[in-house]
Order: sequence, then C-alpha cells, then structure tokens
Amino acid sequence: MKTVKITTHWTAEQAADIYMLLDELKSLIWQSYGDDIIKMHRKIAHEQLKKEEGNVFNDDPLF
Repeated sequence: MKTVKITTHWTAEQAADIYMLLDELKSLIWQSYGDDIIKMHRKIAHEQLKKEEGNVFNDDPLF
C-alpha cells in the first residue's frame, strides 16, 4: 500500500478550496465513468452472491 502525505495545516479557506476541488473532480469522474462504476459494482455483488449460494450447498457435515 502506498501512503500519500498531505498538508494538514491549511487555512479554512484553503481547506474549503480543496474540498470544492475534490467535489468537482468527483462529479466529473462520475459523469465520465458513472455507468461503468455501477456495472462494476453490480458484477461484484452478483459474483459474491453466486459464491455465497455455492457455499450453502457445499458445506461439509460436521461429523
């Protein structure tokens, strides 16, 4: 895992500017990739559900 260090002694105005920048960036990314992100999450959820359903029928007896 990579750690990224950021400045932690901003003025309130600087912090607000960064917050607004990140909010705008989030919106722009969502406009470009929102549908793909939704599809990815649905695929992951579907795969997890299939895996869980498979585990229910493949349980080994306890004895």
